[in-house]
Amino acid sequence: MDRVGAIGCDRTQTRQVTVRADPTDHRLFVRRMAVAAVVALVVWVLLRPALDGAVTSFAQLLIRAYEHPKVTRLVVVDHRAEVRRADLRSDSALPTVALTEIHFNTIVFLALCLALPRPWSRKQLERLVMGWSLLYLSQSLNLLFHVKFLYASAFGAWSLQHYSTVARNVFGFLQYATDLPGRFAFPFAIWIGFNWDQVMPIVGLSSAPKAGGGRSGKPSRGRTK
Repeated sequence: MDRVGAIGCDRTQTRQVTVRADPTDHRLFVRRMAVAAVVALVVWVLLRPALDGAVTSFAQLLIRAYEHPKVTRLVVVDHRAEVRRADLRSDSALPTVALTEIHFNTIVFLALCLALPRPWSRKQLERLVMGWSLLYLSQSLNLLFHVKFLYASAFGAWSLQHYSTVARNVFGFLQYATDLPGRFAFPFAIWIGFNWDQVMPIVGLSSAPKAGGGRSGKPSRGRTK
């Protein structure tokens, strides 16, 4: 075989193909998911008051960072965030945002992470912390867009005076995007992003050398005529 033929043969033998998922991996993941969902629910219930305060505090920090003067206060009352402004009348009705709806997707994210193999290993715990931090940011932004849309649309003449039609549409879109699609998509997207090497074999999208190649060493050197 000449050199060109040998190189072509090696490329064919080392071509990457998609490997089907092992049914055993699916079954183990489903079994672990049942237990992980219960554990995640218990953890969320225990951390719910802390999550209320953490999401509200960070959202308030982000809002006040671009306010002049800084008048917004978000107060947690019965798992809801009361939106208070120092420049509005004290007898005005206080709009509220449900915090449970904002951070309940923590359950989904925790369950997915805990259902993976060796969830308590250092590597997986680091991924859990990093992913949870990103999810926490998305939850705080979701609350921020709720508040900004309230400002732009729920305060009558004050809203019309301080927010344009474009601003109302933009904040309305961002609230919607982080509400329905975002709340359900973010946990899965973050989970896959930080655990790509663990998730892909389970769903059968991992790549591996084509069977029958039989070569793992250096490329062969063909004999020249």
